[in-house]
Amino acid sequence: MEFQKTQLGRILEDVKRVMLAHIPIVYIPTAQVEIIQELLYGKNCIDSLVPRVCFKDGETVKLAATEIGETDGLTGTFKSIVDNYKVGGNPDSIKTPSILVSYVTDWSSVTNSARNYISLYLGIKKSENQTNPKLADAVRRSLYIIVSPKEEAIPDSIAPYVRTVRVPSLSDEEIETIILDKLKDENIPAEVISSHLLSQMIISFRGFSTTKIVQLLNLMVAEQYIEFDYVSPEEVMNIIRSAKKQMLDNSQGLKWEKPAVSGAAGLDNITRWLYARKAIFEDPELARRQHIDIPNGVLISGIPGSGKSLMAKTASTILDMPLISLDMGALLGGIMGESEHNMINALALAEQMAPCVLWIDEIEKAFSGSSQGAASSDGGVGRRMFGKFLTWMQEKSAACFVFATSNDISCLPPELFRSERFDRKFFTFMPTAIECARIFAANIQAQNKAYHEELENMPASFRKAQARELFSTVLEDETFWLKIINECCTQDIKACTLRNINYGEKDDNGNDKTPVYTWSSSSRPKNKLMTGADISALIKEAKFRIHPEPEAESGTVIYNESSMESAVRNILRDGNYKPYGETNLKDIVECFLKLHENKFVPAGDNCILDFDCYDTDKHLYIHNPDSAEKWENDYDKVLYYTVVGAINHYSKELRTVKTQRA
Repeated sequence: MEFQKTQLGRILEDVKRVMLAHIPIVYIPTAQVEIIQELLYGKNCIDSLVPRVCFKDGETVKLAATEIGETDGLTGTFKSIVDNYKVGGNPDSIKTPSILVSYVTDWSSVTNSARNYISLYLGIKKSENQTNPKLADAVRRSLYIIVSPKEEAIPDSIAPYVRTVRVPSLSDEEIETIILDKLKDENIPAEVISSHLLSQMIISFRGFSTTKIVQLLNLMVAEQYIEFDYVSPEEVMNIIRSAKKQMLDNSQGLKWEKPAVSGAAGLDNITRWLYARKAIFEDPELARRQHIDIPNGVLISGIPGSGKSLMAKTASTILDMPLISLDMGALLGGIMGESEHNMINALALAEQMAPCVLWIDEIEKAFSGSSQGAASSDGGVGRRMFGKFLTWMQEKSAACFVFATSNDISCLPPELFRSERFDRKFFTFMPTAIECARIFAANIQAQNKAYHEELENMPASFRKAQARELFSTVLEDETFWLKIINECCTQDIKACTLRNINYGEKDDNGNDKTPVYTWSSSSRPKNKLMTGADISALIKEAKFRIHPEPEAESGTVIYNESSMESAVRNILRDGNYKPYGETNLKDIVECFLKLHENKFVPAGDNCILDFDCYDTDKHLYIHNPDSAEKWENDYDKVLYYTVVGAINHYSKELRTVKTQRA
């Protein structure tokens, strides 16, 4: 591999460009000390970095000494190039073309020294160097390198004279060479690792330093996961994932999340979409050879409590990739430019986690007010952070799949909706009767599974005293819940009819006015229309009301079907239980209008409403009485009539308010 294409070679080329541009200071944000050491002392680098110094006969020869007339205390040859480096030194001490190196944790400790060097470099500061033109020239042919473990905002006073050089990731070819060299050192034949596993290792090692990769390979060999005639692919990948998880422990804004135990019920459309693209992440090299782009990510929006966050965790399970959450609020800093640099650091670290799912929950909270011309109370920080994020999404090459969720897309900048940002925009809405039943069943299944895992981890003596099941297996059947939903959530079904308020009315031309169907009664129907969050809360309340006696824990099951059914029915009949669909109809309408305007597609297969039936110009959902009586479940009929009536009741008002605000 050509040196110029290696990690070190690419850094060196960037540094050389800085020197050719006559920029006094190079800033290298990296915790990889070995890279800096190699950059300073490596034979491939020295001629480029220190003018008038070269290697000869195995020794480093200083040619600058006699040329500038400085001979006192200088020798003709010296063994170590450190004689020409001023690690943490004073710029005033420069006598020959040199490199000053400062290792810092923040800029405050080095700002004065940097200003001093810049003044010397530009010939502004009065010093002894100006009495000797050759010494002044030596300063201009020198370089000041500042190194910090993470990228910090450069102070404005010196920013024009500083160029940031970031350490690029190792190339796939370099990573492969490190792996194969390690196998050779251990006398392990390369063939023991299959081409598929080697490809997975190379992809997963992206972002790691050479030192870290070698350390992990040492661990794999020491743990006997890689031997002369045996390899455990699962354990090998687990070690890499564990190392990545440790990298996040002290990071800012990023967190390693647990994937979903069970799937997100009722979101079949997005689930199929993810499965269809799973092969791209499993073998990205094949995708690259076939010129298939790695998916960028998805944006999923909808009413609160409709399964968006659970779907993010499910995506991690489907794609078999780690789930990393990004908390934008944790990136905000009090120093000018700190927030933007925190964003850069977090996104760079996220790429090191690739392949991964990067989950940004409630993205509108991070980027609200980032629209062009929007009022800003943060001095433009949000706008600049948003710009960094968009640039990263556009340019990232790592398999870092962004999964963004939003409850209110009206707060998001329109740039985020352009087709090149996200591969697909999905929406979640009020679940149908069958989807509600599946959510009930999936919730019970997940709790039963967690209970079984808890039992397995118990000492045998404790396990004997516990019930074999948390919930009766009957409760894992969706048909059990479907009956309860249809019977207990539709108490106001008689009010769920629509009437044409324009019936018999004529327009100015004498034609029948467009039918406008809204609620038949003066007050809207009040039925128990639930979201996934409502169902989870309902099960939690039912368990509390049952409150089994201690001896029940040693029986066969703690919560049987009879007690759960009775508790759930009583809660649904209770006037104090008010789910989202009963209390937030206006919010549901507003959500529908926003999703319709931005052309989102349903995350599930059975959306209760058809987007094509909404007339934007007339602010109406076109209801066809002849085709409306198609519902197999009373709950779906109630849901349809309630929401359609609400749309035709509220939509014009909401659109008028939006126009006035604009």
